Amino acid sequence: MNISTLLTKILEQTQTNTLYRFANADGKIWLMPKRHMRTAMNLYQPSGRNGKLLKVMFPILHEIPMVRKVLHAEKVGCNLNLRLRALLESVFGCKDIEFSLFCGTPCVHQKLTMQISKEDRILGYCKITENKEIALLFDREAEMLNRLHDNGMTGIPRCMFQGEWEEGVYLFVQSTTKTNSSKMQHRWTRLHEDFLERLKQASKTQLIFEQSDYYQTLCHLKEHIDWLPGQQAQAIVTKAIHEVMEAYRDKPCVFMAYHADFTPWNMFTERGKMFVFDWEYAQNSYPLMLDHYHFFTQVAIFERHWGAKDIADYMSKEAGKWINTKDYRLYLLDIISRFNMREKGNFRGDVARTMNIWISVLYGIRRLD
Repeated sequence: MNISTLLTKILEQTQTNTLYRFANADGKIWLMPKRHMRTAMNLYQPSGRNGKLLKVMFPILHEIPMVRKVLHAEKVGCNLNLRLRALLESVFGCKDIEFSLFCGTPCVHQKLTMQISKEDRILGYCKITENKEIALLFDREAEMLNRLHDNGMTGIPRCMFQGEWEEGVYLFVQSTTKTNSSKMQHRWTRLHEDFLERLKQASKTQLIFEQSDYYQTLCHLKEHIDWLPGQQAQAIVTKAIHEVMEAYRDKPCVFMAYHADFTPWNMFTERGKMFVFDWEYAQNSYPLMLDHYHFFTQVAIFERHWGAKDIADYMSKEAGKWINTKDYRLYLLDIISRFNMREKGNFRGDVARTMNIWISVLYGIRRLD
C-alpha cells in the first residue's frame, strides 16, 4: 500500500490547521496537530526512553525551532477531507472534531490509524486502508466485537462504522474510553488476568480439536512450511505441528476467543479498569489463555530486547515457573503461522529477527517438556 497516495485521499492542504510531521528510526511516521497536542499525543505509544520523553516534552517545547530541528519535526498545513470529516462527525455526533495520524508500521499490513478528538476529549479511532486483505480483517474485527458485546463483554471498543468509504478506501471506526489520564501497562497485573478470565467466560466453547480455528491455523502453517527460513526451521516447526496434532487428535477441547495481539500498546488502564483494542487478528476458538504468552513474549523481545537465550533463561528460573511449556508451544506455532501467512516467506527486518527468536524458543522448550 502506498501511504503517501492514501494520505492525499483523506487530507486536504490548508494554511489554517498546522500539524507536525515526525518519524522514528524504524520508518514510522506521525502527524500531530499543534492545537491540543497533549491529547493528540495519546496516539503516540513509545516503548523506549527517548520516545517517552518526546511524548511528554514535545507538547510543551514544540514552538522552539531548535527543538523541532533536533527532532526533525516538519510543519505541514492540512485538514481532513470534507467528506471524511462529515462522516466522522456524523458517526461521533460531534462537530469541529480534531485528529492525529499514525501512518502505520512498515509491513505487508501497514495501515493508517487516526485518533479523533474534541479539544481535550478523545472520541475514538479510525483505521484506514486500500488493502482488501486488511479490509477483510476489519470485517472480522467488527464481527468479533459485536459477538463479544452480545455476550456481555466489557472493556472493548464498539464498532461504529465499518466498510468502504469511497471506491477502494476502507474504514473501521471504533469508540474508546481513553483520556489523558489513561496509562499503558508494561507489566503483567491482576487486571490482565481478570480481563482474560472475563473474555473466557464470554466466549468459551467446547469443540472437537479439528473443528477449531486453532486447528485451521496449524493446517495453514503445515501447508506453507516451505515459506519458513531454512530447512532446519522447517523441520523444527513440522515436528511441533505433528506432535500437537497427534496429542489432540479427535479430542473434545474447551476453546475461547483469542485477541492475538494482547500487548501493552493495544491496551490501557483507566480508573482501575482495562480497555483492550485492535482485535483485527482475533480468533473465535483457540486454546485457553494464549494471550498471556503473547504479552510476555512481545514485551520480552521489543521492550526488554531479549533473544531466545534470555527467554530460555527466564523460563528456567523461579519467575518463569508460570509458563506451561505445552501451552507455550501452542502459542509459538500460532505466531509463527500468522506471520508466515502474512509475509508469505518474505521475512525482513524485525519480522525476520522475531521469526528466528520464535523458532529458536520453540526448539528450546522441547528440552523443558
